[in-house]
Amino acid sequence: MEDKKLAEQLLKKYLDAKATPKEIKQVENWYNSYEEKNKTLSQNQKAIIERRMRITLQQHMQQKPETKTAFIRSNTFLQIAASLLLVCSIGLAWWKTVPHPQQKTQLILRIASTKANEKKTITLADGSEITLSPSSRLSYPAKFAASFREIVLEEGEAFFNITHDEKRPFNVQLPGKLYTKVLGTSFTIRAFKASNALNVSVSTGKVAVGNKSQIFGTLTKGQQITYDKNKETAIISQTPVPDNRIEFEGINLRQALQKLEYIYSIKIELNPASLGDLGCTATFHSKQKPEEILNIICSLYNLKYESNPAHQLFKIYKQ
Repeated sequence: MEDKKLAEQLLKKYLDAKATPKEIKQVENWYNSYEEKNKTLSQNQKAIIERRMRITLQQHMQQKPETKTAFIRSNTFLQIAASLLLVCSIGLAWWKTVPHPQQKTQLILRIASTKANEKKTITLADGSEITLSPSSRLSYPAKFAASFREIVLEEGEAFFNITHDEKRPFNVQLPGKLYTKVLGTSFTIRAFKASNALNVSVSTGKVAVGNKSQIFGTLTKGQQITYDKNKETAIISQTPVPDNRIEFEGINLRQALQKLEYIYSIKIELNPASLGDLGCTATFHSKQKPEEILNIICSLYNLKYESNPAHQLFKIYKQ
């Protein structure tokens, strides 16, 4: 009984990001020891089980306990989570028997992979697009959760063009327990198991890269991070930016400018604010400067703009 309580306490510290490096390693060793004892399972089965565990942990972590009953349920969950980490066969049985009406759809996982001479583009439920390079593999849910979006790049290279959603960050789980977090942007990840290096390069927007313990850096357009899996070190450097399309279709001017704000890390103000209700349909390219795009947009609506000396704040107004 005492061991069980200690396990629960350690797991709670792990979930709350309060565990020491030694305690983090202990929790992760639990899962690794499970893998060693259950090599009869296929890699696909292990990936699905681990994915389900992680989604469940995240959703429970996001719930706010409101009453004594909620606390009891949270405590019960910790016991179940501990069992999941120690004995995954029990966890799988628990998943099948406990009803999760909202999660049921979210946990339908799909696998996408490419052959040595093949490329493939996948459109996700939120409209985001992922282009897989040859010899690559990822798993993703048929439908995202209400509060977060996450996929797993298991192997290879992929270009991500992520739909902007302020309320639901987009996470990519990578080999070596690394993660990327974005709201809406485009970037490339190279994560081959045969290579010691993992690379993330950003075309537009911002991408945070790190693990459960720390954030290595937040990258902007034209930056890349190279992570050495053996040395566990990360280096940020500059990289050429590919030319990507920026499309506005069926949205208003306010939504279009919000997208430009995120892509170029700038602030755009409208005066009067009612200008944001104007319709906007246009196509631009990421190699264009924001001033060039705003010039075109203002000419379409007979508007003008001005910017501060650093070209980080733009004000659009009527002539």
